Amino acid sequence: MGEAVFQRAFAGGELAPSLAARADQAKYLTGLRTCRNFIVQRHGGVTNRAGIRFVFETKTSSTSTFFLRYVAAVDGESVLIEAGPNYLRFYKNGAIVRLTGVAAWNAGTTYAIGDIVVSGGVNYYAVAAGINHVPPNASFWYAMPTDILEVPTPFGNAGFNWSQSGSIITLTSLLVPPHELIYFSLTHWVIQQVSTAPAVNPPTGLAAVAGVAGARDYKYVITSAAADSYEESVASSIVQVFCGEPTKDNPNQLSWTPPTGGAIAEYYIYLDPYENGTFGFVGTATGQTTFKDIGFTPDFAVTPPLPRILFATTDNYPARSTNYQQRRFFANTNNDPDAVFGSRVGFRSNFNISSPLQDDDALTFRIAGDQHNPVRHLLGLKALEVLTDGGVWTVGQPKTALTPSNIPADQETYNGVGGVKPVVVGNAILYQQARGAIVRDVRFEQEVEGLAGRDLTLFAAHLFDGRTLTALDYQQTPHSIVWTCRSDGALLGLTYLREQEVWGWHRHDSGAGALFEDVCVVPETDEDVVYLLVRRTIGGVFKRYIERLERREILSFNADCFFVDAGLTYTGVPASSVSGLDHLNGQLVAVVADGQVIFNGDASTATAAQITEFTVAAGTIPHVFNPMASIIHVGLGYFADLETLDLDVQGVAIRDKAKRVGTVQVLLNESCRTWWAGPATTRLVQVKLEEAEAGLQQTPFTGQENIKIESDWNDYGRVVIRQKDPLPLEILGVLPIVEVGG
Repeated sequence: MGEAVFQRAFAGGELAPSLAARADQAKYLTGLRTCRNFIVQRHGGVTNRAGIRFVFETKTSSTSTFFLRYVAAVDGESVLIEAGPNYLRFYKNGAIVRLTGVAAWNAGTTYAIGDIVVSGGVNYYAVAAGINHVPPNASFWYAMPTDILEVPTPFGNAGFNWSQSGSIITLTSLLVPPHELIYFSLTHWVIQQVSTAPAVNPPTGLAAVAGVAGARDYKYVITSAAADSYEESVASSIVQVFCGEPTKDNPNQLSWTPPTGGAIAEYYIYLDPYENGTFGFVGTATGQTTFKDIGFTPDFAVTPPLPRILFATTDNYPARSTNYQQRRFFANTNNDPDAVFGSRVGFRSNFNISSPLQDDDALTFRIAGDQHNPVRHLLGLKALEVLTDGGVWTVGQPKTALTPSNIPADQETYNGVGGVKPVVVGNAILYQQARGAIVRDVRFEQEVEGLAGRDLTLFAAHLFDGRTLTALDYQQTPHSIVWTCRSDGALLGLTYLREQEVWGWHRHDSGAGALFEDVCVVPETDEDVVYLLVRRTIGGVFKRYIERLERREILSFNADCFFVDAGLTYTGVPASSVSGLDHLNGQLVAVVADGQVIFNGDASTATAAQITEFTVAAGTIPHVFNPMASIIHVGLGYFADLETLDLDVQGVAIRDKAKRVGTVQVLLNESCRTWWAGPATTRLVQVKLEEAEAGLQQTPFTGQENIKIESDWNDYGRVVIRQKDPLPLEILGVLPIVEVGG
């Protein structure tokens, strides 16, 4: 009679072979030897991942592209953005954004950057403001392909980094001046270069009339304050008047012309009465363009802003940006890789300062440590977190404002940070360690009164050794997974719940020579959706596809059983054939029709007839559906493998004994009724529950089942479960019945 060894959860994920003897570790009790195309769920079970739905081919499959996102304030309005050489494209809810109802170009209309017109059957995007510039004048217009919305960028093949605040995405690169991508609507985006000058202009035409005759040299300048924000302009030109001491009855009278470009709330007047070249504040003019100086004493603690034009020349372009405490920060230029620049409080593009410095002035500092610290990333958390080649620095203190006179900087860790954009999960930062593929987390720990972290790849080092990472993003809902792309094209997932000490890795692959090049998570209506940039080999040619990891929730077995890759779905009146599969020409595909597996896409067991019948040609498959079907899923098939660790229990003499597992109890949830099981991937037999034998495959099963597997005496006692069919399989626990020998 065998003994039961119950594995109640798989939250440890796939563990490295080097941990084969570490049954003393808690991770061993919840770990797996293989977790391939299975997802570790937040409650500890595993489920075969859903399929990946084909969305669109990138503009140029021969050139690398990458993703960014715009997160909208309204649920369901967020946008995935495809970034390629000199262009951006946009996707919403799994579909590319197209233009309709575009207005015709008009010679009498003054156009602004971002306006879209149609001329000669071609849609054009305005790259500069102007009137009566006839398309296709390239100085003013960018021609878009067909009806696809496309916005031009100056970034070429250089790529860029990005951060979002409100409706503005800041784009930065060492090779190009920083730009802003501003969202107005789904089909109205404005891209413009960041100017660090104030957005409001100073007044012009300044004049002064002396109130008292004399030889004293009075000099005045005036600034404007914008009506909507009270942002202050730089100083106007100087007006000079020779006079005596002005009085209430005989004031110096100033007048000026309002600036162009926006409404003004008020004007600030500054005076230099001592010929020292320093102007002090003397008063405010509200609702008028005149001012009477009756002999006010200048306040030299308040002076006109000093203009600073930053990021405008080669080698002074910043590589990174973020927003923190109402300031926009930039960092890492070629000339100053360890420098950080912060805007004035409340004004993202104003980098002016005052003399003497004021608390809300722009600020600049360098990360000064015992080694060179080029800034790789900026993040606002409890403080401004500056991630550098030499480690993580905290700049500032929680709930304390950064000011030019208060910039405390403390090095918290000495693990250098790589170039992949980090993610924030709760109050923790997860990042790629420099010079490798190690993923670490770091967060505030009360015990050390600072940041502390750990290596999250320690127990799954085999997934990372000798490789690097190319992308990282976080899917909060439904299972709190950090997704990452590896340099060899593999897709890895880390189910991560720090508060529950849950962190387990799982790996994923796909057919047609798939290489996962980028991942981006976009919050949509009721789930964080994972978008993938996948390079596939189709007909001997590299194709880059944008694909969308399908929702895993099974509400309707027929409609929601989408477990194929690069797949599409036909939904409609009963049909006997499917088409529109041109992106899979020449590929053997799996097919599910009305919840029934017609073919699982397994080439290793397919007959010659099946290969012919289910290979896509001219966008269709030869198979004729009989009976006809209303919901048909077609795409590349894939295997999902779960393999348990060697049977070992700390304190029990079982590891050195021969073992035989002939029966396994499997706890299932909302699963199909067929899969494969055995002691190794080469010795699998198909499992069919009674209902499957009776033709009730479409009814999902929840409960515990005893299954028989091939068995012999060996040193391991492993169990392999494989799902070959494009159907759901969710495993909550595995209980091998083990016979132990001598």
